[in-house]
Amino acid sequence: MHTWGDENVDWKGINEAAEFIGVNLRRWGRVSVRQYKEKYGTVRVYCSLGWHQFHSITHPGWCRARYPKWLWHLDCRVGSKIISPLNRVILPYHIWLYRRLYSMAVRKWPHLRREILCMADYGDLLKGL
Repeated sequence: MHTWGDENVDWKGINEAAEFIGVNLRRWGRVSVRQYKEKYGTVRVYCSLGWHQFHSITHPGWCRARYPKWLWHLDCRVGSKIISPLNRVILPYHIWLYRRLYSMAVRKWPHLRREILCMADYGDLLKGL
């Protein structure tokens, strides 16, 4: 979309919008945000909605186990079975939060609307923003 060296692009605003969305998804929804950044002049927030095990709640965004080995194995075997039914409740909340944070970012940086929305992981959830 943009290349480095473009002088008419608000690079700082793009980075701030990515950080705003990524940090708040983790903080308020415990969404697994693996990375947020500016790439090619667009906001990139790499995330997964819903929870898969207790580790997803306690350490959102961590790709490697942060638990001791015995607890990690227990969480994989038992925690995933306990957490799966909770996704019926938490997934609609994650979707609402995802839309809300993207709409707040667009309101906060209206001049970057296209850069914020064009490369969203779940673009179909953002229709109408």
